[in-house]
Amino acid sequence: MRISPKAAWVLAGLLGAALAWRWFTPSPDQALRNRAAQHREIAARVLGESLARQFPARRVIVVSNPFVALPGAAEEIRQFEQAALAGLSRGWGDRIQLLGVFPPALRPEALTHPERLPMDPETKTPLSFLQTDRAWDELLAQHPGADVLVSLIGVPANLAALELWQHPEPVLALLFPDLRMLGGWEGVEAAITSGKLAAVVMERPGSPPASAAPATDDWAEFERRFLLIIAENVGAVRAAYPRLF
Repeated sequence: MRISPKAAWVLAGLLGAALAWRWFTPSPDQALRNRAAQHREIAARVLGESLARQFPARRVIVVSNPFVALPGAAEEIRQFEQAALAGLSRGWGDRIQLLGVFPPALRPEALTHPERLPMDPETKTPLSFLQTDRAWDELLAQHPGADVLVSLIGVPANLAALELWQHPEPVLALLFPDLRMLGGWEGVEAAITSGKLAAVVMERPGSPPASAAPATDDWAEFERRFLLIIAENVGAVRAAYPRLF
């Protein structure tokens, strides 16, 4: 299905503002876009490494951006998705079993009149509001057996109401999500300490812009730009960054 011109304009604004962090807005500078994609790959690589350590030989599903395959999608969207998938693959190597990469179902209005859908104007993950109410539950029903669900697009706005949220498995791993719908740090820490949220990567407050000179290696680049939040460090991260969520 082709995106309507009006919807494409609205989506460009939404996705440009929300694909991950402040310097993810599409830029005319290809070199800057490439650097931002490299940073996203580094972030996803660390997430993949964490999952491989926590869940060796377990089965994983990746929730991807449904707009990537649609006609009219911006090249930046494809580039950043490919970077994230490459990073995950580098991070977990052959230590996990990837069941597949799947997009969630979208509401019909998401392709025709996304401006009509209720959405938090401050969200960094507009796809949280453009999915159908049971998109993730349906993905798991269609592709059973997953132990871990990795999302590249945040979480559904109604996450707490989904069937998957009511059970210990699959656990979730998230790249740059908007987790305010969990109730701020209280809800996020509870989900992480319970094991339901296995790992979350967020932008580190005060991190340098994409144009800054690169660090000496990928891990140093990750350390100055991002945070990996897992059960072992969630309390320390909350204490250091009380306004992160």
